[in-house]
Amino acid sequence: MKVLTHDCEFSNAVLFGEYVMVLDAEQKTYLHGGLIRICNEEGVIVGDRYFERSRATFVVMPPPQVCGG
Repeated sequence: MKVLTHDCEFSNAVLFGEYVMVLDAEQKTYLHGGLIRICNEEGVIVGDRYFERSRATFVVMPPPQVCGG
């Protein structure tokens, strides 16, 4: 697991299409997961949800497994 902290790490996650898990920065509880669509110094859009960088932790993870049926 790699925590994204710097602008270049966020840019690389966008460029390489890495799956990101979003955690609450204080409680470390799961909030959302997906691909980063847009990011800047203040916030990040993961999937269709906006998160402030100061209030969330962004962790690169393998995407969830999907069972084919």
